[in-house]
Amino acid sequence: MESMTSLTETEVIIASAANLALQWSSDRSQLIVDEKSAGQFASNADIEIEKRLRNDILGSFGDTNIIGEEMGGELDSSDTGWAIDPIDGTSNFLLGLPSWGISIGYIDNGVSVLGAIALPELGLIVSALRGHGLRVNRLPAPTVTRVRAVKMIAVGENDYESGTQTDRRAQALREQGYDVVRYRCAVFALASAALGRLSGYVENGCGLWDIAAAAVICEEAGMAIQTSKIEPGRYHVDARWYDQP
Repeated sequence: MESMTSLTETEVIIASAANLALQWSSDRSQLIVDEKSAGQFASNADIEIEKRLRNDILGSFGDTNIIGEEMGGELDSSDTGWAIDPIDGTSNFLLGLPSWGISIGYIDNGVSVLGAIALPELGLIVSALRGHGLRVNRLPAPTVTRVRAVKMIAVGENDYESGTQTDRRAQALREQGYDVVRYRCAVFALASAALGRLSGYVENGCGLWDIAAAAVICEEAGMAIQTSKIEPGRYHVDARWYDQP
């Protein structure tokens, strides 16, 4: 799996999913929305995109473990297989905001080795293969350019911890000198950070599909990223640039 051919195939798969997502985004009147839990939504677009991702992964890589946000599956952070999120930031997608994304990542015995994140509304695919550097729109990326004096970090919200707990986390980051933003989309924020557009991202309680691709992408960009399992299906992530002045 650790080959440039595998990365190229992954980029083709996520590009196809991004095109499908943009078709749905251009005519949101056709969306059928389901509220899975309080404030957590899915739509027929999420399901159709996940089906395409699964079919394309199986077609390119053969029989393999896959876990997806909408259709489930069995995969732990110590296992080997694919973790996919057809639309992260579904609320943003439904409202017509650009801050949503698609993520597919491959984990080999607990190590994130290959991944791609698409930000379709921005026309971006960010991808990486462990040891081969960051790629943007299927080409090797130049050294990430950042405005290091601006310390801006994103914080994730979810149904795992209360808003009060997340607010305390955000305040602690402010006390470290960061401006704090919340996009309500982990893969959008993590890809943006890898591109140098944020100082980092912190979330407590995200899914494996949110970090499987981002872990290798952020590392290959030059960031420090720590991920840890909190309980089955829930993870903590802290990804940052630490060379601030």
